[in-house]
Amino acid sequence: MKRVLTALAATLPFAANAADAISGAVERQPTNWQAIIMFLIFVVFTLGIT
Repeated sequence: MKRVLTALAATLPFAANAADAISGAVERQPTNWQAIIMFLIFVVFTLGIT
């Protein structure tokens, strides 16, 4: 258990550096209707199989 905690503590500085990459200007993307419809078709098809 001590080794796991040491390994996790060793990765904290890398996580702190990576946090700056996601803290920028946010741009809202349009809704991907094609992906939503394909997902719904997949769900209906999967339920039809079962």
